[in-house]
This record gives sequence, C-alpha cells and structure tokens, in this order.
Amino acid sequence: MRAVNYKYRNIIGEMARHGDNLKTLSAKLGMSYQTLSARLQGKRNFELPEIYTLLRLYDQPLEVLFADGTDVAGNGATF
Repeated sequence: MRAVNYKYRNIIGEMARHGDNLKTLSAKLGMSYQTLSARLQGKRNFELPEIYTLLRLYDQPLEVLFADGTDVAGNGATF
C-alpha cells in the first residue's frame, strides 16, 4: 500500500483534532470518500459549498485550512 501525499495538510490535522476521517468528513460534505481524497490531494478543486462547510466545521480561516506551503505572491509568504 502506497502512502498518500495530501496537499491540504491543515485540513487533515483538523480532521484528526475533531475525530473525523475521510469516511466521516466525506459524508458531512455530501461526497464520496474517493472524491474527498482527490480534493485533499489537490487532484480536484473544492467547490464553494464544500469550502464553506469546512470553514464552519473546523472554525479556522480560509488561509489556514487551505495553506499548502507554496509561495503564491513570490515574496516568501506562503498561503
């Protein structure tokens, strides 16, 4: 079994803190386990209703939940 590389590690962390796993969170978001996994890996984009639900469930700002460690501004800042 190969390790999965998730792009949105802060969401994974919040899932752990709140006792969620892919199965429970995918049910809360109204999607399949596979779809959630693809979104967390960055293979598919999250849709606005899903983002809103994540923000509400985990009570974290967008910049925190969706930080991926890349420098989007080109000035050393990460989002």
